[in-house]
Amino acid sequence: MSESNTIVPVNNNGEVPVSAATNDGAANKTAPSPLVSIVVIAYNHLNYTKQCIESIYQYTSHIDFELITINNGSTDGTEEYFNSLPNTRKINFPENIGVCKAINHGFRIAKGKYTLNVSNDIVVTTRWLDNLLICMESNPKIGMAVPVCDASCNYQQIYLPYQDLEDMQVQAEIYNVSNPDFWEERLKLCTYAGIYRTDLQKSLGGFDEDFNPGSYDDDAICFSIRRRGFKVILAKDTFVHHYGACSFNIEYEKDNTLLYRNKATFMRKFGVNPYVAGLIDYNVLNILTYNGTKDVNILGLGGSYGTTVLQLKNFCKSHGSKNVGLYYFSEHPGNMIELNTICDDCMYGTMETLEERFGSRQYDYIILESDSNQLTQKTELFTILFRLLSAGGQLVCTASSPELYEEILEIFTQLGAELERHENQYYLCFTKDGKNDSEEREDV
Repeated sequence: MSESNTIVPVNNNGEVPVSAATNDGAANKTAPSPLVSIVVIAYNHLNYTKQCIESIYQYTSHIDFELITINNGSTDGTEEYFNSLPNTRKINFPENIGVCKAINHGFRIAKGKYTLNVSNDIVVTTRWLDNLLICMESNPKIGMAVPVCDASCNYQQIYLPYQDLEDMQVQAEIYNVSNPDFWEERLKLCTYAGIYRTDLQKSLGGFDEDFNPGSYDDDAICFSIRRRGFKVILAKDTFVHHYGACSFNIEYEKDNTLLYRNKATFMRKFGVNPYVAGLIDYNVLNILTYNGTKDVNILGLGGSYGTTVLQLKNFCKSHGSKNVGLYYFSEHPGNMIELNTICDDCMYGTMETLEERFGSRQYDYIILESDSNQLTQKTELFTILFRLLSAGGQLVCTASSPELYEEILEIFTQLGAELERHENQYYLCFTKDGKNDSEEREDV
């Protein structure tokens, strides 16, 4: 690693002078750029910060990286600790300027091919960065990736059975085996340890400072990355320990309107309710069966942003399916921007155009997310969907009342479908008799 002990000063406006943003090693034009720039921001909580930094050096020393530390106005000795570290680029703010602004100072001076922000309450693990780099290098259209942890929202939390941090490292070493089948494409992620393509994050200007000091800033960068044509990946093959928002909770205590204000900012910028966009209906996913068929097609219909059917695609991959096509027929034109970022094909239209647009293939999974009670032509729609369903395929819809349940059951019975299973007579899963197309091809 070609790093230096340069301390990067800031001026009275909290800005880093261009001349000060270059360390000794990077100033040498013959010195190669590091592969990864790791940016660690800290606001107090020195005990967590020390664990974070020590784990980075212990489990990342074999990778060419530069460490950029940012003291965001700490008063507990964090500045002195950062200044004592070897071979780092350091930024120090006398007062807390907010998470987004502080991180962006580190992002701007990043020299690596990839930039990685790590919260100071993260403890990294064996092969954490190796696995993230394998993911990023696998596809130039992957714009960012985040590992799973043990304290998060957005369905990014997993459970590892450990007693203490030493035991956690043992379990993480077992868990952290690179496996592309466990890379999940998502609409949005929490970014406690996010890796980005440096050219991409710089073209975006880092985190949107309209969300400073934070909250919904991670949603915003995910949406911006997808809308640029890149994928957002949850690397479920990689675990890091997360104590959980230790530094940021104080921001909510300072301003109890921050969450609501930034949500409104997000909706104004993107035209999307970020909470709704992040919802995955696991009732749908749990009622289905997965057989690992190599080629799978999924058709979703309704008014969502495609979050649940995208997770269905991820589930199929984790069960062994290699080629998963995702298609969506939307009843809301305003959802098309997000659907276009995740689907192979999608459209907004009427029932009359459904079969014309999507009838060239059959589907292993059809998920009707629309409220069945609001459908005015149930028999016609279900007949079309049954024709589009492959032999052995599964179709899920909902029934909001016993009367509707009986009506839908009668329609599918006449079509020759079988009610495979249901959840409280609300989530209904029908199957089409016959062999799966891929099985028939194997028999030939």
